[in-house]
Amino acid sequence: MTVYMFPSITPSSTTFELVTNTRTFQSPLTNAVQTLGRKGSLWKVTMRFNNLSGNDRAIMQAFLTKLNGQEHRMYLQDHAAVKRGVAPSNPADTLVVSSAGQTGSTLNASGATASQTGYLKAGDYIAFNNELHMVTDDCNSTASNTVAIPIAPPIRKPTETINGQDAIDYLQPVFGVFMLSNSASWGTQPGIFSSFTVEAVEDVLA
Repeated sequence: MTVYMFPSITPSSTTFELVTNTRTFQSPLTNAVQTLGRKGSLWKVTMRFNNLSGNDRAIMQAFLTKLNGQEHRMYLQDHAAVKRGVAPSNPADTLVVSSAGQTGSTLNASGATASQTGYLKAGDYIAFNNELHMVTDDCNSTASNTVAIPIAPPIRKPTETINGQDAIDYLQPVFGVFMLSNSASWGTQPGIFSSFTVEAVEDVLA
């Protein structure tokens, strides 16, 4: 399996969806409802590319063919994402996972610029350990260069650190690892214009 970078072609429209792994149980006696959140929530994306021609058309055809269905993976972003937090871009902070074994909906990180209000803000994306997450609330960095980042979906795999250097990507574009969810196809109109619909899901085992 190889992970390829998706071509730098902007889609005509994008649908980004968090598919949650929750279950609902309803009592047959009282109709009381209980819900249970489980690991394994993932991102699903549908991208539409209308009337591509020339180089863009050929590049998209070749890329989708190269994936060979679900054999290979691709790095994808949310094309509508906008960085909102004040975490610096140039030069960027060396933001890393602060400790191994983290789970749940908060990621503790170190390497942030100290004492920044709104270091990351709700709606920002981060990625680490091949997992893509959205920041769910504004968070501030501390005087000791740490930051507790509230995220969704919850961490799927307990965090690992390699000499304390498990990097966190917060710069746009932030990429996740995805695989096609169906076969690749395209429709062609006179004048050799082709339209593509690409449906993909996050690879939870990446």
